[in-house]
Amino acid sequence: MFYDPLTIWSFTTFSTLLIAGVLLVSWIMWPGENALGYWGTAFVLTTMGLAGLAARGVVPGFVSIELSNAALLLAWGLGWNGFRAFDRRRPVMLLPAVLIAAWLAICQLPGFRDDAVARMWVMLAFTALLVVLSIRELYRRRADRLVSRRLAMGLLAVHLFTMFARPGLLLLGVATVNVEGNVLLDPSLMAYAFELVAFQLLMAFCVIGMVRERRERHFEEAALVDDLTGLLNRRGFQARTREVAAGGGPVAVLVLDLDRFKAINDVYGHAAGDEVLCLFAQVLRNNLRGTDIVARLGGEEFGIVLPGADVGTAREIAERIRLAFRQAGEGLPMREARLSASIGIAVGELPALAPVEALSVLQERADMALYAAKQGGRDRVMVHRPGDWNAGQMGGERRAASPHS
Repeated sequence: MFYDPLTIWSFTTFSTLLIAGVLLVSWIMWPGENALGYWGTAFVLTTMGLAGLAARGVVPGFVSIELSNAALLLAWGLGWNGFRAFDRRRPVMLLPAVLIAAWLAICQLPGFRDDAVARMWVMLAFTALLVVLSIRELYRRRADRLVSRRLAMGLLAVHLFTMFARPGLLLLGVATVNVEGNVLLDPSLMAYAFELVAFQLLMAFCVIGMVRERRERHFEEAALVDDLTGLLNRRGFQARTREVAAGGGPVAVLVLDLDRFKAINDVYGHAAGDEVLCLFAQVLRNNLRGTDIVARLGGEEFGIVLPGADVGTAREIAERIRLAFRQAGEGLPMREARLSASIGIAVGELPALAPVEALSVLQERADMALYAAKQGGRDRVMVHRPGDWNAGQMGGERRAASPHS
């Protein structure tokens, strides 16, 4: 088989440097995404390490063995910390530093520097540790369901398997190692050169893909959130409730409205009104379950969906919110405003067929109950009961709802 080792390893080195440039340019474009900087620098160090290994016999042995492999270990350490940076975790450079120090110390043992097989096993152990830590780091935040994160984990796992393939062949006697460990004199390393280029190219795509995917998701989620309160907006509320409705089952819908909110804006100003809205949003967060959906529907109107809740649970949560808001309002300078909220509740069972339409009907009924609470004197919880109103009479006459006793 014809091959030109110098050309192949020169191509590998150049490709690595080119990939590093792509990552570093991407980091400049997105300066807050430090994972790109870590991985770009890691590929620069990989370029230096590969160049040193290929120059065995041309440069001093200390450079081509100790320093070149130390550069590769540092590159993997930066790659691991790049994934930590992506998940907004602190860098941990102590372990890479310890591994590099251990490598340099082991190289000083008599006969070790001249034993290519021994060097291979030590480097394999150190590198494999950093690869496993990288996979573990990615796995920790798998709940974000980023496709590129899963691809990166799979790619690292395949590369780890490839790293162990050569030692396995050596143990089986299928492959041999050049005694001096010179990559230019070992034909069996050609396949690893091509695998390395493929791995680095795909890993760069994965890292950039993780950043792009998260940023796009952030913008999508931002469009579903109310800027002032941090709760879902109407669009986000509709999207989340459609997901809940798809599962069917019992559900409670609450529609909440702040009493005399226009007077607060008129007397104390819009800044005070915004403060009241934020206060109410915090009260909602403090008194709802993790599975509940809450949103600011517009102005001073809020909506809540309680999956799996019955009438008793919905009443209890609504009363807790109402009383907590009154108590929280006592700590504001605008005590004369007597902050309070009216709440309408509707409870029902979502059918397997047309659950979204059924949820919409419940929201209409909760809105009717809220109207009755306003008409009944405000600062109260009203529950819509079957037969109180016809769900289609939204524009017609509204009869009184059953008050919460």
